[in-house]
Amino acid sequence: MPSVRCVHRSRVRVILGILLLVGTGLGQSRPVRGIKDQPAPSWGVTNWHNLPAGSTSLDVTDFRGKVVYLYCFQSWCPGCHRSGFPTLTAMIERYADADDVAFVAVQTVFEGYGTNTPAAARRTARQYDLKIPVGHDGTKGRRSVLMGRYRTGGTPWTVIIDKTGRVRFNDFHANVAAASALVDRLRAEPAPKRETVPKRETVAPLPAGRGGQDIIGTKLPTLRFDEWITPAKSGTGKPRKPRPGDVTLYRWWTNSCPHCEKSLPAFEKLRTTFEPGGLRVVAVYHPKPPREVSGGTIRAAAAERGFHGVVAVDQDWSELKRFYLRPDRRRPATSIAVLVDRAGVVRFVHPGPVLFPSDDPKFAQENADYALLEEAVRAVLAEKTP
Repeated sequence: MPSVRCVHRSRVRVILGILLLVGTGLGQSRPVRGIKDQPAPSWGVTNWHNLPAGSTSLDVTDFRGKVVYLYCFQSWCPGCHRSGFPTLTAMIERYADADDVAFVAVQTVFEGYGTNTPAAARRTARQYDLKIPVGHDGTKGRRSVLMGRYRTGGTPWTVIIDKTGRVRFNDFHANVAAASALVDRLRAEPAPKRETVPKRETVAPLPAGRGGQDIIGTKLPTLRFDEWITPAKSGTGKPRKPRPGDVTLYRWWTNSCPHCEKSLPAFEKLRTTFEPGGLRVVAVYHPKPPREVSGGTIRAAAAERGFHGVVAVDQDWSELKRFYLRPDRRRPATSIAVLVDRAGVVRFVHPGPVLFPSDDPKFAQENADYALLEEAVRAVLAEKTP
């Protein structure tokens, strides 16, 4: 019969074994990395180098219909220089003549903020003679947005996105042979067709030269805002978000814009007039420059400008970029208004920057625009549910 001392030692060994299993990660599930087979989120990157001529921003939606090779790095990362950049440059050379393959590199910073700076990203781009867009995302106190959205494991991290905007590969390790085989296969897949719905003549648009009229008749993508803020007058309850089947009017605004200050009362008037009939009005706050702003500050700014409805936050403008801001289209302002019908189709676009009702002849254009938007709201609300 074993002694008490032997039994005690056996128990200690068992406990130590369990601790070792947990410590090495074998006794618990590993955190899931990457978003393979999921739609590619907006990058949320605002600092760019080597952008195409005429462009001021870049996002995954700009490459719809192309295979995208997205490489995430940090300038001080040994693995990035040992394997990631050599693979990237080899892939760029291999597909130099392919107009359906795009390459983008982004420094996704989560450590060493004083070293992995935007200037360091540009130096690294010159080191490898990169002619592709190179972004920088992440500062002290605010780690990379792209890294969080794509659930990367760190750097180097490679993402390959197909023509429809779906992630088909993401991992630390990518070799040229395997990556090329996947890219070739994705190139052979058909490009997506743009989903459109014929315009209904019941809604009169603004003149085409005003900008933004090209998205009328297209399906608005599902918008994923950073935050939803309850109106100041309604207390602490949850904000009423638009649902499928709602007629929704979105208006982008910011507290540094005098045009927004003049326009928000007009959208409050539309909200109070038509919300009982089914209209949802959402004031979408997008700070200039893009940055984090507290919900309390945004709520107070909306109330000060006379808007007391639901506010959404597009912190890095990523949702606006998904469907509207494009370097190849005329976009006179970011403070736009978009009316969406019950089927999720864009029916009216006001390209900003200002509109409001007025009897003053000096503001005839602003008044005419408001009247046209009001007419569009009435017409869309009167339509039957599809």
